[in-house]
Amino acid sequence: MNRDDHLNSIAKYVGRMAHEIRALNAVGRFDINSVAEDFLIPVLKLVFDCPDLQNMNRIQANFPAVDLGCATTKVSFQVTTDGSSSKVVKTLEGFHEHGLDKTFDQLYVLALNEKQASYTAKSLERAIAVLTIPFNPAANVIDWVDILTRIQHLETAKLEAIDQYLASGWAKRDSHVKFREQLDKFLRFSTDKIEVEKISRKYIPSIFVETHSTKEQMRLFANPLFFYRKIQDKLRNFGYDHLKPSFRIAGEPELVSELDVGLLSASPATFAELSVWLDQFDQAIGIELAKVRPLSWRRETGEACYEPVNPESAGWKIAQFRLESAASGLTSRLIDARALISLIRKKIFLVTSMAGQGKTNFVCDLVENQFCLFEIPCLFIPARKLNGFTSGTRLFDYIAHNRYAPDGTKLHEYLTLFDQVAQEVEKPFVILIDGINEVTDLASFNEELTAFCSAVCQYDWIKLVITCRSEFFDERFATMLEEPFAAHIHRVNDLRSEMTDHGKARLLNAYFTHFRIGGQLQGKAKAFLENDLLLLRIFCERHEGSDVGYVTDIYKGDLFGDYLRRKIDSFPQHHRANAKATLFKIAASMLAADDFSKFSVSEFTSQEQEIVWRFVEDDVILRREVDSDGLAAVGNLTISFTYDELRDFIVAYQLVDRPVAQKAQALTEMLARLPSSPVYEGVYRYTYLLARRTNDTAVVAACEAAPNFTEHFSHNVHLLPPAVQKSEDVARVTAILADADGARRRRRVALFLLHRSNTADLLNIAILIDHLNDLEDEEHATFIGEIFGDHRDYDPLRWQQRINKLVADVGEDEGGRGIVRYAPEWLAFFLHAAAHAGWLERERASSLFQDAGDTVNCTEALVRVGPAKATTLQMLLSDIEASQEAVA
Repeated sequence: MNRDDHLNSIAKYVGRMAHEIRALNAVGRFDINSVAEDFLIPVLKLVFDCPDLQNMNRIQANFPAVDLGCATTKVSFQVTTDGSSSKVVKTLEGFHEHGLDKTFDQLYVLALNEKQASYTAKSLERAIAVLTIPFNPAANVIDWVDILTRIQHLETAKLEAIDQYLASGWAKRDSHVKFREQLDKFLRFSTDKIEVEKISRKYIPSIFVETHSTKEQMRLFANPLFFYRKIQDKLRNFGYDHLKPSFRIAGEPELVSELDVGLLSASPATFAELSVWLDQFDQAIGIELAKVRPLSWRRETGEACYEPVNPESAGWKIAQFRLESAASGLTSRLIDARALISLIRKKIFLVTSMAGQGKTNFVCDLVENQFCLFEIPCLFIPARKLNGFTSGTRLFDYIAHNRYAPDGTKLHEYLTLFDQVAQEVEKPFVILIDGINEVTDLASFNEELTAFCSAVCQYDWIKLVITCRSEFFDERFATMLEEPFAAHIHRVNDLRSEMTDHGKARLLNAYFTHFRIGGQLQGKAKAFLENDLLLLRIFCERHEGSDVGYVTDIYKGDLFGDYLRRKIDSFPQHHRANAKATLFKIAASMLAADDFSKFSVSEFTSQEQEIVWRFVEDDVILRREVDSDGLAAVGNLTISFTYDELRDFIVAYQLVDRPVAQKAQALTEMLARLPSSPVYEGVYRYTYLLARRTNDTAVVAACEAAPNFTEHFSHNVHLLPPAVQKSEDVARVTAILADADGARRRRRVALFLLHRSNTADLLNIAILIDHLNDLEDEEHATFIGEIFGDHRDYDPLRWQQRINKLVADVGEDEGGRGIVRYAPEWLAFFLHAAAHAGWLERERASSLFQDAGDTVNCTEALVRVGPAKATTLQMLLSDIEASQEAVA
């Protein structure tokens, strides 16, 4: 391009800028003015030969009189859309008032709209007269025409530089405008990744149950202009009027609230208004805390306590407790309200918890429901997808990879754009990174993530949500908590702990509905699954699409074996044959190394590593672990078993599954070497259960010959399915019940039998009833006491609580209609227990059996305990008989 081409091009870009500024100002959009200040700096540097020209507001917020200045040439500019004489006068007066003539020798007033034809006002003459630097309105008040005139006289190299800069700037602006037009597509391209999470079953919408407190926190964090009212609700009707009588009794001066009711009724509509309101509210809370907290029990460390006027007076001693108690409640309300203000101001919402606790479900539900419902702009990043991008710039590359993203070369270009979007819609722009522990090369990513967090925290209304497994965060990312931006982090340590019992029950029902499972859970089976999400997931995947019938217990050995077979059958055909062998190889390697915490598969074949990755991506059987530091760890995959009991099962499975010639030796070595290992109990348990299931007599014999077999048996008898129970097991159970020296063992066995009401099973409650019937008074009392507590230190309340829990556990809801029935064997046990309880339980037993003539189960229970030797029980039976006769 020649000189004329550059001049024509520059004139076009300058004309466009002048037009857009006039148009935007005409509709009340003046934010373009501050943008223009920065945009013009490179142009003015060349036109006025000011190499160090900079925005003075970057040096000092709200810098007076001038917007731009060059310390080298001492030239300054006021950039304004108002070219009137009064604006020029105001600028000159401010320049003089703040002594800026000591810093600058020249001052230009740049009118972004047209300047006046002339400046002859007397006030302007007076303002110029007091200046110590020369100022000629004809030369020093300039507009676009003046700038273009100066540009015409520049050398060609500078013309080319200005032309290229303006072309690049307008291209970027056009790109940004296009981005705004395609914002929905940009965001949808990101949130569509949630559909991938659904396919992989990392996110199952129908089974998500909200953790109420975490949800409430997220609402304030991500949508403060809608939910700020929760702060007002905390302090609505706040005051000290109810304390006036107590203050008068104590002879103390009354407290008077200065909390402005206007703050409680305010309705900030913009981010700017919200920021001011938060500052005012926080200041008001501080004032009230200074009054009331010294009187409360919630004083901060080192904070002085309230000093009464007369601490020895009778009035103070009478009113002190009430005043301190009420002050503590008021202090709590103030502190809670301040915590909500702090939460709104946080920039990073960090969720850490163990594997399988629902982090992905939580964040995907946020995006799909809460954020979409409130139209909160959100960029969703499944962290494992970052592995496909260059280490060190993964996050930037992921954003740029979106086909609707504008061209950008720096992270801050995107963040600036996101912040502008947030300002326009008056809702934070949320970037959500799920599962940072799934990124490879964690050391490098830690540095990148730290830089990313630091960058995000520089913007007013960009917010970041991060999820991570607890142990990964603590080992690899905990340094984030030492960074300057750590004050902006709000951390939730455990999603599961935030779930109520009602939420757990809903979760269980939701899982069964999603996996199309019919049937009913009772007692221990229900408790197991409600309190163990991984076991619940395994159970549901195993029984998907089937009816499980009436389930009272979970036989984990059978469940794990069936689940593994079903999972392997879902693999591609070419992986199925080697999937079980690969798991066995991991288990055998851990066993050989005597390290069951983690294992590197770097020496595995490529096919074996592909199989491992499949298991890891599912995150139920295997999970990725933290690699060791250093170059040796680059590209390495270190794994562990997600569920410890499933690990023990697989270790045992590979022992039992070996050829006969190798099996005996391997088992003998294991039993001799593992007793000190934390996996010994679990491996022994599943080795024995698998051997019993497969009728492997050699392995069964080896297990039963091990030291402390009786102790092991008492721990694991509940896992023996009815199909493998034998008469030898009945003999062992009977012997344990009769062993007065093994109180803990027989308590375990007794509680196991209590929950086995099906008399068709070899091991059932009838064994316990027969044993109790055969005990004399002292032995009977001791045995019952061992089950519910020390009978020598009888506590009626604790005894009643334990029996009530047992009643709830063993009751059977017939057909799910809310009509609870109890097996006659269990009613018989209740009579045995009530015989040694307090009068309340004996009365309860009598009341329960008053209508025994009309209740088959009660009648049968009375027959079952008829032969009992314990006189205390016989007395109870006499009371029941008398009650029945009285009713009759």
